[in-house]
Amino acid sequence: MMAEERYYKHDGVERFTHWAHMSDTVVLILSGLQIHYPGFAVFGTMQTARFLHLVSGYVFFLLGVLHVYFFFALGKRKIAMPHLEDFSGIGPVLKYYLVVGGKKPDYAKYNALQKFAYAALFLVSFLQSALGFALYWPVQLAAVFALFGDAVHVRIWHTTLMWVFLSFTAVHVYLVATEDPRLVKAMVDGYYYRQEPGGKAQG
Repeated sequence: MMAEERYYKHDGVERFTHWAHMSDTVVLILSGLQIHYPGFAVFGTMQTARFLHLVSGYVFFLLGVLHVYFFFALGKRKIAMPHLEDFSGIGPVLKYYLVVGGKKPDYAKYNALQKFAYAALFLVSFLQSALGFALYWPVQLAAVFALFGDAVHVRIWHTTLMWVFLSFTAVHVYLVATEDPRLVKAMVDGYYYRQEPGGKAQG
């Protein structure tokens, strides 16, 4: 096997926002499910579920703002923002993930599919926040209702996007677990491994 070197993959900001988002999203989804399905009383009373949903919604939005700020302030956009030339890299990545041929593509920090997926997730997150807050402040956010219809339609969109988040999370966890479990540890201490440039095979 090829020799590997240990390197610093995820800085403190990335690790903090990742786990904070994950924890907050769990509360958002569970409380949202209780609001949508009252029999799913994981937080006890409906009043508690609504309170937690609103608070975690604020946290979700503020974490998103923080993430966007560091994305530009720390220059992360240079390696994470998708560009037109990244489209050509989607095919090889899909072939690798679907195990239909080809070896693991060589990329820097994020592969082409990750860049587009994370960019789409930012847009979906913003839309989800707008829909959720509109349900609490229908007068102040009347523009959301003008675009999506009445409260019933806004709730349908809001719930649908929740399932989008759950689907993305399931795929994300599956890919991490099947590609290399060390990726989970890298999101804890920041360090991961890569092939050494010009490294010799070992064993």
